Amino acid sequence: MKDLTSPIDRIASNYMIFNGDYRELLEKIGMDSFESIWRFQKGECVKKIKPRTVTRIEFKHQGINRACYLKRHNLEFVGFLRLFSRFFPKWGLSQGRLEFENLCDFRNSKLPTVAPVASGEKLFRFFWAQSFLITEDFSPYISLEALLEDQPQFFMGPESEAKKRLMINEISILARRMHQNGFNHRDFNATHILLHYDNGVDVPKIALFDLQRVERRKFFKFRWKIKSLARLNYSLPDDIFSAKDRLYIFLSYKGKDRLSPGDRLQWFWIKRKTAKIKRHTEKMLARREKRKQRGLMER
Repeated sequence: MKDLTSPIDRIASNYMIFNGDYRELLEKIGMDSFESIWRFQKGECVKKIKPRTVTRIEFKHQGINRACYLKRHNLEFVGFLRLFSRFFPKWGLSQGRLEFENLCDFRNSKLPTVAPVASGEKLFRFFWAQSFLITEDFSPYISLEALLEDQPQFFMGPESEAKKRLMINEISILARRMHQNGFNHRDFNATHILLHYDNGVDVPKIALFDLQRVERRKFFKFRWKIKSLARLNYSLPDDIFSAKDRLYIFLSYKGKDRLSPGDRLQWFWIKRKTAKIKRHTEKMLARREKRKQRGLMER
């Protein structure tokens, strides 16, 4: 089983930073320079939007099938903070480099996340950059969202209640540890939570991915708790997770068996934020559907 908390051996080389464990592998498959990776055409495109594309690449190494994800960020403005990067190395980073740094820092804090393979960044006119990030495929871990969609019966029924509570507890503890270490995911939901069950074990291994938007603070911010738990709360389907399950998430995060008056106020804010996220999402989906229908009519 992969160790998703091991620190990364970094090797810098000409517009790139490699994970030392993968450099030889990248050289063998011809992905050892910024240009060769940026122009790479093989693989399956799994996401394509204006700012970036994500490609899944499969290959065989030493007789073993391997896979990784290549996320390429198109030209972006990295800002005037880049002027101070000599003194503050993490200021003005491109999206690809920033996520690589976040992945490394998560692992240095013993927070489980996917393995960064390599990152590259090339500046244009100093304040603009193209960048990429390669991460290893996270199987056998799967996202909580995929598990809920493909196997909803996994957490349904009286016999599954204990298993569901164990999973909720692990997720909540990871959220607390993340915040205590000075990180906030900003997209803490079922899509970005990974889990894996070893044979015969009811307690899952939990990890996070997609750390592009991670927020950092030396001192814990109170709003992180409200927003993170509200996003998680909204992403869990009502037909599988009851009101008691949702309250248990908050209790597990707090490490308590019952709520104090202050906790009840926080729980009220979490539920209020959850409702706000729901209204906003429904409004955005309705607008998207209107645009779609308008486009069909114009054709």
